Amino acid sequence: MTDFAERVRSHFPEGLTGIIAVGGTRTSFVLSTETSDVEALGRIDVAQYAQFAADRYLGLLRMFFDLGGQNLIVPVLSYQAFANERGPEYTREYTGFVRWLADDYFQQVYRELDVDPYFCGIDTLLHLPKSDPARALGEQLRDFAAKWPYEPGRHIVVWEVAPIPLYSFWRAVADLKPKQRRALDEELAAVTDLDQLYRRLFRFYAASAFGTEIPIPHFYIGTNRNGDLKLRAPMSLSMLCGGGFRAFFTPYPTLFLTSETLRAIIEDLMSGGGLRSFRKDYEGQYTQELLRRERERVLALRDDPRSTVGLLRRTGEG
Repeated sequence: MTDFAERVRSHFPEGLTGIIAVGGTRTSFVLSTETSDVEALGRIDVAQYAQFAADRYLGLLRMFFDLGGQNLIVPVLSYQAFANERGPEYTREYTGFVRWLADDYFQQVYRELDVDPYFCGIDTLLHLPKSDPARALGEQLRDFAAKWPYEPGRHIVVWEVAPIPLYSFWRAVADLKPKQRRALDEELAAVTDLDQLYRRLFRFYAASAFGTEIPIPHFYIGTNRNGDLKLRAPMSLSMLCGGGFRAFFTPYPTLFLTSETLRAIIEDLMSGGGLRSFRKDYEGQYTQELLRRERERVLALRDDPRSTVGLLRRTGEG
């Protein structure tokens, strides 16, 4: 593990930066809970569920940093979770657990793993009226971050909480002082390389949204356990322009992710080479037989409407 981590740090001198989107936390809890009580099957004890989720979230941090990762972005809840879409009881109970990100239990793990925590997206919560309980959550996380003893060189975890990227981007510019705005305008006007232009803008918006500068993410891990391909990190993903970024989807809830699978993903990132080919067309890459078999495979998939990746599956389906 140590040798692998050193190889990862050498391969990504800027610091391996990933996004792990946790989906299906309640499903994960139910699948991990065994009971002989038939009537209790599928029932969720809120306190046990919260502890289970907290332990699994922190387990993802340990795996990633043990394997040589430097910066990890983890979506926690979307802004819709604070809009009572599932009823006020759900909002009150489940969003209340977000406070755990700043409690003693999490702080102990942050110190153990040499991690600096950041909270992205809480500007939306601070936008709410003071009478809204979600506003108090935003204030708690903001005040916690203001007191945390950040140090350069530590691992970074960015928790995405209720982000609306367009709002954060608007605030990033609106909060600039006139002198800062003119300086940025002049700097951008002098850039003629499009890749440099993108990277400068990424640094600006990432620093504003995340509260710290991080490299452009290298990968995303999500789940397609129901067949569909969900993207659960709106702030992070909204700042990407392709490049070497890769997306991976597990056919099970990501809280079941193992160290072996995460290592295989990182290994694939390091050994996959460039995603773009600069060869002239496809000369020398096909034989007649290979081309025939590939054509037959493509046409067979074309003729099967259910071959489309992203179609929903229901529980019990194959």
